[in-house]
Amino acid sequence: MPEPLPSPRDRPASQDAFTEEVLRDGAFARLMRFHTGGDLAPASRPRALLVAPLSGVNPRLMYDMVADLAGETDLHLLEWRDAAEVPAACGGFGLAHCLSQVLEAIQDLGEEVDLIGLCQSALPALAATALLASSRTLHKPRSLVLIGGKIDPRTNPTPGDRFATGHSLDWFRQNAITAVGPGRPGAGRPVYARATQEKVLWSYLNRHLADGCDILAKMLHDDGLDPAEHPFLPSLGALIDVPAEFFLDVIGTVYHARALPQGRMTWFDLPVDTSAVRDTALLTIEGGRDDIAGPGQCRVAHDLCPGIPQDRRGHRLLPGAGHFDLFHGTVWREQVRPVVSEFLHQRL
Repeated sequence: MPEPLPSPRDRPASQDAFTEEVLRDGAFARLMRFHTGGDLAPASRPRALLVAPLSGVNPRLMYDMVADLAGETDLHLLEWRDAAEVPAACGGFGLAHCLSQVLEAIQDLGEEVDLIGLCQSALPALAATALLASSRTLHKPRSLVLIGGKIDPRTNPTPGDRFATGHSLDWFRQNAITAVGPGRPGAGRPVYARATQEKVLWSYLNRHLADGCDILAKMLHDDGLDPAEHPFLPSLGALIDVPAEFFLDVIGTVYHARALPQGRMTWFDLPVDTSAVRDTALLTIEGGRDDIAGPGQCRVAHDLCPGIPQDRRGHRLLPGAGHFDLFHGTVWREQVRPVVSEFLHQRL
């Protein structure tokens, strides 16, 4: 079983003390809240909901982002369980179920929520915002921040995008999906397993050794907030199993069909209409050297939400930043975090 999310309470002694509270503990996900200094509901802080990526990344890789945001927002985190730890009797978990969890978390937190989608979670965050925009009664996010998100993988495609679009869904079903072995709670459950992901990760790391992007820099010098206790490379390698249904849904819906940018995405037969978004402010942030979500793939969210007024939207491209820079280390602390913080606070 993977290590639990490293709480900001584990920061160096010179930092503020943090505590965490589990608000909802489900089979596939849990909703958490972080408190600082004994103030359970700081009125001066935005109420933020950060959705972790469901991409095999262990939540501990998000330590820098969680620790910093918890210090300046009323931070909530929706994180995903290792699918190998979820009993097969709990059933499948696809993209629609992921979207349901995001929608439920927004409603749990009530009005005036700032929603943050990181990497893979950017698309379900945008889709959830679109669904809520059409409702007269449900709570809507007051702002949406998308960081390094893959909204349209056909825009400036990366090597990974070309691989995903160049192989059929049956190919992925036959070559990427295995069943959880005996001895774990999820025995028998079909997953995109950690062992399979490790092969992909090592291929990716080898490419980085050649091009000298952000991972190589972090291997040579870990610029994280607390590299002694939360080192980058071991956190990157601490992968978790992903439900097979979700993995295959992403391949089919995001890569093959481009359903959201094409206006064909549905949630249990309900259309996901991004043009309905008008009252939610939008900020997108991209890395110019991001080879997971290529520059432009996240920014396209602005084109999909033409109803948002110009004075309630923003975009920032960081030319020298790689994918992991956007939420870990010096680039996150000095270039990304201040932009996010300003965007959230100016809408209090």
